[in-house]
Amino acid sequence: VNTRLGRCSHTTYLEWAMFAQDLHIPLAILTMLAVVVATLEGAVRVVRARPAGVAAERTRTAVVLVVAMTAAVGVALLVGGHHPKEWLHLIYAALAFSLVPVADNAGTILQSDRGKGLARLGGGLVCLVVVTRLFATGSPA
Repeated sequence: VNTRLGRCSHTTYLEWAMFAQDLHIPLAILTMLAVVVATLEGAVRVVRARPAGVAAERTRTAVVLVVAMTAAVGVALLVGGHHPKEWLHLIYAALAFSLVPVADNAGTILQSDRGKGLARLGGGLVCLVVVTRLFATGSPA
């Protein structure tokens, strides 16, 4: 197939699509691990009644970045013609992207460090449920 940008073959497109599919699952697993670590960080803050520190900031950033990378590959798959088993998958992805930062922001109004850690713990647990649901609504079998 000739395009304005040069020669493009269907084999190249299929290879790209397979690469995106192969990348989406490991990134989704990495997302789950990042959310687990962020949730555990909140649990440690609850138990020790410590304020949020560098670990809280880094785990929040890690969750947002990994979810964003996974979503970007998912959008590439969607544009390439692949679609999830259920369209709710897209809503769950948006929730996974925002739950940990929203929980942290909601926790800022709380007075105690334990309460702020509890907000992160709760947001992380809900995010784990959402990410688990993402695996269930993903690519058709």
